[in-house]
Amino acid sequence: MSFLQGLWNGLLSGWIAIGTHLFPHTIHPMLVHFPIALLYLALLVEIIRFVTKSRGDRFFDRASFWILTLSLFALVATALAGILAEQYVRFTPTTSALLSAHQRDAVLTGVFALAAWVVRVIKKYPMREVKGREQGWSLFKTGRGKSSLLSTLLLLGAVIMVSITGSLGGSMVYHYGVGTPSTLKPQYAAALSAKYPQGHER
Repeated sequence: MSFLQGLWNGLLSGWIAIGTHLFPHTIHPMLVHFPIALLYLALLVEIIRFVTKSRGDRFFDRASFWILTLSLFALVATALAGILAEQYVRFTPTTSALLSAHQRDAVLTGVFALAAWVVRVIKKYPMREVKGREQGWSLFKTGRGKSSLLSTLLLLGAVIMVSITGSLGGSMVYHYGVGTPSTLKPQYAAALSAKYPQGHER
């Protein structure tokens, strides 16, 4: 357990050391729109599949599965960017409480999305035979990847949680100024003021 903890801390420290030199402190808000849009789109495609009752046609199943898969990658990228953005913030009791809540909601979003994806990978399609050969799309020809009521409900949970996460993230910026010069660490606030003097004065 201590080895895994040490490995995790080493990887995290390495990412922070490299990432803060490669990316601006605005990298997190630049990426947050992708998981939000993709999760909403995946749920929308699921709703279309249900409303049109096109269960025999696997197009919507294919689309929602791969959109959900992309959303997982987007969630990971956004989380990594969030770790970097956190390094620029000057911690106070208020910012610490807000960031903790934001991180908790983001983790729950990822848990729901990953659970929905896993359920879909486990669920098998009923294979159809056409001219003696099994036809139809499945994940890597394993017969897996089918949408189900459980996976759709988990996806709905992910959409709800990403909405809560995004709402809190917006409140952090617009109501509490987290990420603006007044809440950044002094060295970063000074650099930002020097780069955008007119914007800072406003």
